[in-house]
Amino acid sequence: MAMRSLGMKWTAVGLAAAILLLAAVRGQAGEAKSSPYTSAKVCATCHEDIYQMWSRSLHAMSLTDPVFDVVFMQVIKATDGKGRESCLRCHAPTTRVSRDFALRQEVTREGVTCDFCHTISVVNMDIRTEPYTMRPGSVKFGPLGDTTSPGHLTTFSSVHEKSELCGGCHELIAKNGTVIMGTYSEWKESPYAAKGVQCQDCHMPTVKNATTVKAGVKVSTKRVNKHDLQGGHSVEQLLRAAKVEILEVSKGSDAVRVRVRVTNVGSGHKMPTGIPSRKVLLTGRLKDARGTILREATIRYQKVLGDAQHNALETDADIFLKVSTILTDNRLGPQESRIEQIVFPITREMTQDQVIGGRTYQRNLSVEVALTYSYTPLILQPADMVQEMAKDSRPLQ
Repeated sequence: MAMRSLGMKWTAVGLAAAILLLAAVRGQAGEAKSSPYTSAKVCATCHEDIYQMWSRSLHAMSLTDPVFDVVFMQVIKATDGKGRESCLRCHAPTTRVSRDFALRQEVTREGVTCDFCHTISVVNMDIRTEPYTMRPGSVKFGPLGDTTSPGHLTTFSSVHEKSELCGGCHELIAKNGTVIMGTYSEWKESPYAAKGVQCQDCHMPTVKNATTVKAGVKVSTKRVNKHDLQGGHSVEQLLRAAKVEILEVSKGSDAVRVRVRVTNVGSGHKMPTGIPSRKVLLTGRLKDARGTILREATIRYQKVLGDAQHNALETDADIFLKVSTILTDNRLGPQESRIEQIVFPITREMTQDQVIGGRTYQRNLSVEVALTYSYTPLILQPADMVQEMAKDSRPLQ
């Protein structure tokens, strides 16, 4: 990689921004024995649009997300604190270098912060214990070439254009080799990987209504990638991930049979991916002419992990702590289509006309099918604890 030096020609405003940037870095250095990483708030002084996108992302909330909070507390309690490091290495990844497992430094509490990703120089997914080569400091690595900055050194990094950058966290393997979360390997075995389509192409597409550097600091004509990193909890991503269509409906004397095709059309990995407690449900419903549901049937697509006794693990904490084997996995792979048959038993009464309030309704039957993403994590929430302690009353004279 060729190192790009700082440019020498800057506007007065740009120079002022650089001075403010250095002051912010020095101010940050006084906190909690200093961190080798720079706070995202410092990055925001120049990269305002990118910071605003990132601040809305689950990466920015990876440590404060209420779903993570509960699992983190359960793991710490179950392991007498020993599980802290394994959780934080991805949810507060600056700890891989800073060792700030007590979360004292502000930049640690920023979760997957800007400076962590942009100081990664190499990723080797074959090194399971630590795939990242991290170089926190004045050099920032990124996918843009031929660029300079008034606040830091820059260098082009092909790593930041490849899925391996994501794979260091989005691939979790137990000590015995069981794949707990295999989003990266699912992509690597997919048709998308064979065509050179990377994670960033779907989760960090370029946008036109943003700039890499805010006006006044530097004139920037470089492309901007979305930094809100929308994933499985994004309605937009879910709506384009899959397709379901009814191929055939046949009605017999005892049942209605429906052939359905389900296709993973938009996910570059299995559907669903990530924590195995997530699932996708194919639900079929048999309705009468008034829309009343007469029958309902569901097919579940999910990866189910088990403990050493082959008991299915249901909570996220148990999945991380007790996993021993994969019991079942019927998720749809990238671009995979599957034909399913749903059978609704029917009775003679279900097909007869119905009289309600003097009106006759024909029991014309119809079927509908739907795909639903489902995840039911544990979340802390307030609960009233109210008990009357004493009471007195008297009549008025």
